[in-house]
Amino acid sequence: MRSGTTDLIGQVLRYTLMLARAYLRDRSALFFSLILPLMLMLIFGGLNLGAFGHVRVGIDDQAQNADSARFIERLAAVDTLTIKRGSAADEKAALTKGDRDMVIVLPREFRLAPLADGQRAPTITLYLNASSPQQSGVGQAILAQLIDQTTFAVTRTAPIVAVQVESVSTTDLRYVDFLVPGILAMTIMQLGISGVAFALVVAKQRGGLRRIMATPFTPRRFLAGHVLLRLALAVIQTLILLGVAVLLFKVRIIGSLPALLLVAVLGSVLFICLGFALAGWATTENQVAPLTQLVTLPQMFLAGVFFPTEAVPAVVRPLTNLLPLAFLADALRSISTTGATLWDVRGAIIGLLAWAGIGFVLAVRLFRFDTA
Repeated sequence: MRSGTTDLIGQVLRYTLMLARAYLRDRSALFFSLILPLMLMLIFGGLNLGAFGHVRVGIDDQAQNADSARFIERLAAVDTLTIKRGSAADEKAALTKGDRDMVIVLPREFRLAPLADGQRAPTITLYLNASSPQQSGVGQAILAQLIDQTTFAVTRTAPIVAVQVESVSTTDLRYVDFLVPGILAMTIMQLGISGVAFALVVAKQRGGLRRIMATPFTPRRFLAGHVLLRLALAVIQTLILLGVAVLLFKVRIIGSLPALLLVAVLGSVLFICLGFALAGWATTENQVAPLTQLVTLPQMFLAGVFFPTEAVPAVVRPLTNLLPLAFLADALRSISTTGATLWDVRGAIIGLLAWAGIGFVLAVRLFRFDTA
């Protein structure tokens, strides 16, 4: 029994090494799976896409009255400000991670009304991101101007609202820090879907898969070899891309490297399953090309690879957040930029596992070893 198991493992490993040698000789495969992601990282990482654009403002409205609602409405009307609402704890956590430029906390006693003699003005607490002084400075100036305008409209003299400013040390998240996990996720997706689908459809179309079925080398061993190769390539490419990012762009990986690699492997399993499903659906090379593009291209632009998902129109955002690439990019980015643990990204991991289950079911139903 042990000898049979050893022989099985040996056959799978030898076949995997054979596939690896064929992969290394395929210049187009190397270009699209490694060189192209590196080029994209160099191009986008070299651009100053993190320059000043909007001020991301978190607001905790503890007053929940008509005056606070009117005040927030006036802030939201300023085009420069992007308003997010939530609890003070959640918004301060987002500020610490670098996802906000400032956080405004409106106290329970907030009112836009003249003060009685001896009455103290309600105090707005303003937390500023120390790592984005330009954005937080602009946001603070807009807030001060709005308070002055409101004060003049109500009393024409004394201030009716005070501001307490606190600077918060945050993660200095540059655009390239945001970009690298997205490129990693995109590479894993392309390797799993396009790499598997094209390789298997070509082998199927040329009769290679039928010939394998006629040999002692069983289909399970054939599939195991392809899966092992893609998983190994996912780990290797992740390490190469991270190494380039650290050396050239001084990207700092805050989280655990083993956690990053584990999520990368899980994402690779997901997209390998989808690759097998597409390989079963398509029968020719002409069919597999548009199918893989139909699956991968929308995700590249909607799932937060190059830009935050907040840039996606609000109408489709709930759907884009459920894309498999969005779960993978979010988990990799949280671990890389904020030091999140696997438990912290459990929501994204559950999403990856759910999509892996869907991909596995589709692969089992659709994949065949012939073109019929």
